[in-house]
Amino acid sequence: MAPSKRQAVLIGVNQCGYDRQLPDLRYAESDVQALRGVLLDEDYGTFDDGNVKVFSGAEATSRDIKAFLREVVLSSGPSDVLLVYFAGHTLVPQWNDQLDAYLVTADLDPERLPREPDNGLRMSFLQRDIFEAFAGTSFLVLDCCQAGIYADADRRHAAAMQTYRTQVDRHSALLACPRGQVARESAEHGHGVLTHEVLRALRGEAADEARRVSFAQMAAFVADQGIEPPPVQWVRTYGPSTVLTQPPLSRHERQALNAPANPGTTRPCKNPLEDQSNSITQLLGRMFRRDNRPPHHDQQGGHADRVELLCHALHADSAAVVEFTGTDFAVLNATIRFDKETLRPMLEAAAVEALQHRTSIPGHVVSHGARRRMLCVPLSYADERTLALTVVDPGLAQLDMGEPLAVMLRAVWDSDPFKDPVQAEMAVLTALRTAFGRLPTTLYEYAFSLYQKLVESMIMVFQPVVELDLRASGVSIQSFEALARRNDRELRAPLAALWMAYDWGDRFIIERDAVLLSKAIHSYAEADAAAEWQGTKPLSVNVAVRSLLSDSYLHQVRKALVEAEVNPRTLTLEISEQDPITPGPGEQWPQEPLVYFHRRLTELSRELRINFAVDDFGVGHASLARMAELRLTQIKVDRAVLHHPLAVEELALVARVARYASDQGHAPQPRAVIVEGYDDEAPVSLRQIYDLGIHHVQGHFSGAVASTTLRPLDRTVQERIASLTRGEK
Repeated sequence: MAPSKRQAVLIGVNQCGYDRQLPDLRYAESDVQALRGVLLDEDYGTFDDGNVKVFSGAEATSRDIKAFLREVVLSSGPSDVLLVYFAGHTLVPQWNDQLDAYLVTADLDPERLPREPDNGLRMSFLQRDIFEAFAGTSFLVLDCCQAGIYADADRRHAAAMQTYRTQVDRHSALLACPRGQVARESAEHGHGVLTHEVLRALRGEAADEARRVSFAQMAAFVADQGIEPPPVQWVRTYGPSTVLTQPPLSRHERQALNAPANPGTTRPCKNPLEDQSNSITQLLGRMFRRDNRPPHHDQQGGHADRVELLCHALHADSAAVVEFTGTDFAVLNATIRFDKETLRPMLEAAAVEALQHRTSIPGHVVSHGARRRMLCVPLSYADERTLALTVVDPGLAQLDMGEPLAVMLRAVWDSDPFKDPVQAEMAVLTALRTAFGRLPTTLYEYAFSLYQKLVESMIMVFQPVVELDLRASGVSIQSFEALARRNDRELRAPLAALWMAYDWGDRFIIERDAVLLSKAIHSYAEADAAAEWQGTKPLSVNVAVRSLLSDSYLHQVRKALVEAEVNPRTLTLEISEQDPITPGPGEQWPQEPLVYFHRRLTELSRELRINFAVDDFGVGHASLARMAELRLTQIKVDRAVLHHPLAVEELALVARVARYASDQGHAPQPRAVIVEGYDDEAPVSLRQIYDLGIHHVQGHFSGAVASTTLRPLDRTVQERIASLTRGEK
């Protein structure tokens, strides 16, 4: 591998070429020497003497500078670093309709530019021929000062600062001031104002905990110094990680550097979102931390509240939800500063993009001149109508996040950040995971801790499994199934929160199942102790295939049973239909999947003395093969089967499979079949189910809703179920 090179090109010009309308500067050339001294400092500099090229005063000609920069580009490699610094004036000729700016070198002759526009150091040359062509990581610092006496100075300076907007992902820039402003020199400090702060930063005032200063830290430090006008920065990939200065090394550290590399040191490959981690984390904080919410707002969770929240989080001028229909549009929800008529040209342009790319692009930016930006994120669509979130003039740092920002905003809109901020924040992280694959380690670990918090906030309720009988006295509760709920007022399972784990992989699935298993066993033990009957009814808990393959999950099963003093024979683990019984990516099993998993269940049943069931037969991956080949004590049929055209025939087949082992003399009794989700609207009657030999049903028909307590059936409920089982109305 070729060694990396760190190259710095420093340009400083006090006298302004042939244009005597521009005043001479006092510190541009001495600023170049000061910066050179910092980069080459024997204690903290990171550049070698031969790799810092200075063009100063009369020697700073555009011809020589361009030739040198092109040589650097042509010999560059992916690991190289290029820093370009310029201190001096900028010039935008009156004839230039595209507002391309020139850095004023010693030989710049404005009179020749109309005939020879390339006879100077143009911004477009730096952007196109240097930074876009450079193979490695590049940085630009412009301390361009325009004193204000040159004709139309404001317009020229605005162009100088705004012309430079390269989108190269490995390039970052720090510019002296925004459009319409001028940079200054400071007699007090003897430097350009920007350069003075840059030197302070590089000498250690912007250092991190390890006393290193990266380009991003330098730029952030400069931005925080209250310079008027404020500087402009674009920090892209590698800006946060490329160190420009660092502390001196001790003798011990020098010995460590010269020693052989530690073979035990490892690090993950760089993630595409690595440089977005801080921006993503900060935006999550602004959206989901209560103390960061917009002030003086009811925040009841409606659409208007979400628009207000997102506008505030993005430091935007205004925001709205807009319905686009062809080239027309209608504003549905908007913040108070959203002016439909003023923004009409941008909204009309957004309408075309929203219709054309509503499924292929997560968001797009509409620009209006050099001053206004509108971020548009499609939210939903039907026929020719597209609903989109529009954010006017969001903060540049947020806008530079690109597609991750659009994905996050869409996920916030689809969740409820006011009613359930933990689940909403987890939904945003999950959206990033599904859109971009593996997340940076810091975000992944944060997501894991957040998901733990989400699952641990759930409670367990217990739904009875009813044993049918023709006599009311024979109708009873056979067992209970533990079901997760967000709180004791919720009637439905938090499926979105539970299914998030599958987007994150085994670690999240196993943690979810372990936490809920422990909650179920401990809660059930408490409820059973307070129940009105003698003995303990069996308990079933859902589990994923991947969890049953995990020793850490099984350790949690043992631990919970011991802590709660629950007999293991009481527990049945229901194997979820969500998982196929197949090896994971790159995983190899020694036998065919069902054979391997059957042996695993046999081993677990023997060691733990617990039971297993197949859950939700009729949907997902549950199949006859699972029922026939796995070691199961019961089979649970999904409610969807009840609505199939051949529902009775399917139930009869399940009943025969359940009896097969006992009919062959291989088991003392048939496996129990339980029909789940039965209610009064089911097209199959209890009499039909009972006549098939299926005597266990679970659902809302019994009048006993899932609860944190265990209660027997009322006599009236027993009589009603017995009547339905006999086929009576």
